[in-house]
Amino acid sequence: METCTYIATNDSLGAQVQAIDPAENEGRSTSNARFQRRHTSQATTDTLPPNPKELKPLPGDMPLTAKLPLTDADFWDNPLAHIEKSTFIQRVDSVVGIRDSALTTAKPFGFAGDPVPYQFRNDSMVTIVVMLSFFLMAWVISRSRYYLHEQIKDFFHHRKRENLFTQRTQNELRGQAFLVFQTCFLLGILFFDYTQEFMQQVFNQISPYKTLGVSVGICCTYYLLKVATYAFINNIFFDRRQCTQWMESYMLCVLGMGLALLPVTLLVVYFDLNIQNTAICFVCILVIDKILLFYKCFRIFFGYKLGWVHLFLYFCTLEIAPIFILFRALVYASNFLLTIN
Repeated sequence: METCTYIATNDSLGAQVQAIDPAENEGRSTSNARFQRRHTSQATTDTLPPNPKELKPLPGDMPLTAKLPLTDADFWDNPLAHIEKSTFIQRVDSVVGIRDSALTTAKPFGFAGDPVPYQFRNDSMVTIVVMLSFFLMAWVISRSRYYLHEQIKDFFHHRKRENLFTQRTQNELRGQAFLVFQTCFLLGILFFDYTQEFMQQVFNQISPYKTLGVSVGICCTYYLLKVATYAFINNIFFDRRQCTQWMESYMLCVLGMGLALLPVTLLVVYFDLNIQNTAICFVCILVIDKILLFYKCFRIFFGYKLGWVHLFLYFCTLEIAPIFILFRALVYASNFLLTIN
């Protein structure tokens, strides 16, 4: 005869009497024992579920909101601020032992490096143009060496008559025009070095190509205006033969100045020649060029008595004053580029 156990339960539908088999009752007892044995031992981690019998209601002073102190922090003012954990978070956090800067702060280390300024020697385009101008200059001089040799001889040995054996050809005129442009390009590079040293705001905000292009353009305009001015004034006061001799001598001095500036420019671009030595070299080349022009101007135009008075006025007006005008025009153009930038 089977025995039955009755368990009384109350629910919303009323009291009911349930018959439970003894085998099922014994299985429930074994499950409860296993549950008690598993939760009475000390857990080494916080991954086990809690014992439902040990859960208690929250204290009366515990807020029932999920708002953490993390939401009240102002990370714009102090992005590396250490936020203290509440007691409840510390109680359920498995990494509570690691509380300091390893998890909550990230302090930067090291120091900021200095930005590398723009340099011509790191610019492949400028290097190509400088090397190309050097080889083209060597080619032009090799093709016009006889003509240049005769011009140098006539420069120091004044001829009363024109030398018929030194007539210029079209290729030689093109070669001279290229050498004049090369001189303007070298002057533009030297002025860019001046801008880098004394006009930091222009150097930092204006494109180097724009600064160099404007400088070269102004130098080309300067030489074109000087040639036009010489042609206009000399044709008024002197004869055609004197005007031709002066123009040839002037172009020869311009070419010589370009050849002398080439090694200085290479030292500035590739060996960082400082601005003081660059200025000394440039002033020496410029003074030698003006002395040669002064000598040739006296031999061609003002060899008569009291001619030195006219020479002084002529040379200061057409040679000395334009140098300062050119420098002021370059500085003004650089500042204008900064204004319209």
